[in-house]
Amino acid sequence: MEEWLWEIIPWGYQVLLGIEAWRNGLLDAVFPFITDFGSALGYVVIFSVVYWCVDKTIGQGLAFAYLYTLVLNAWIKFYFLIPRPDDPSLEEILNKAGIIERLTPLRKETSPSFLSGHTQGAVVVWGYLAYHIKKTWFWVLALIIIALIGFSRMYLGVHFPQDVIGGLIVGVVYLAIWIALEPRVRGWLLKQMIGLRYALAVLLPIVVWLIYPDRSIAEPMGAALGLGVGYLLEGQTIRFSIGGSIGRRILRAVVGLVIVIAAFFSLSILFSTFDESMGDRMEAVWRFLRYAIIGFGGGWFMPWLFVKIGLADSEISRKVIP
Repeated sequence: MEEWLWEIIPWGYQVLLGIEAWRNGLLDAVFPFITDFGSALGYVVIFSVVYWCVDKTIGQGLAFAYLYTLVLNAWIKFYFLIPRPDDPSLEEILNKAGIIERLTPLRKETSPSFLSGHTQGAVVVWGYLAYHIKKTWFWVLALIIIALIGFSRMYLGVHFPQDVIGGLIVGVVYLAIWIALEPRVRGWLLKQMIGLRYALAVLLPIVVWLIYPDRSIAEPMGAALGLGVGYLLEGQTIRFSIGGSIGRRILRAVVGLVIVIAAFFSLSILFSTFDESMGDRMEAVWRFLRYAIIGFGGGWFMPWLFVKIGLADSEISRKVIP
């Protein structure tokens, strides 16, 4: 398959050149926004709102489904190592194919090209939500968002069409497997002692990260560790209720997102001082720690704060749930 992916690069490049010819000022402003909507910060907003205000179980499952699909995507990228469309190493291939014109990407990406993580992530997130919401209108909305995010990657010139198609296929297969296995895994975990659940919440993300300790895997696995521990602790000490009026839920979402996003950028600035002075491996460690803090904050600290300031009710009175 690797050989075939290299062979179809000229075809994919010509498709991107055709898309580039459609560019204009309006679309150049719209599609970067769409692609950012399908990035990490966009999904932080979605996961937080669902977990805090809509359905805790769906919010938890959604977050883990997305974080682990990012790991799968990174593994595939680093296995095939297909260059991005603007990589100088493609010059010989393009010249042999008789392609003289060169693409001007609107973004700069450094990771391998195949397959599109934005597309794969969009399929998993919006497909997971559509599966649980079970409304025709939401399925239509989900498909439109997935298509727009996938196309935005080609419009910006950072992915070949084969990357987007691959992301769609892998995303659908991954989502189907996740949906089939999640109830069984969740049921098994609920039968285990709390100590084992904490151990798995900590050790599984670390082991998965150490299989290939790249920073692109450090981020989702750091978040998975923080969320896993946070969710467990929340269930023992808070058990906040998502109920309440629409106004109360909206206020909860606004307050929570302001704090989480502020923490996201503040920690990014703080830890960037370490990133600049350390090697790649230590940079990955700092990224893991940073995202673990953000995950724990969203999973436990914000629910605790909501209860403290009266934006949510706790289902626990005095007794701690074992």
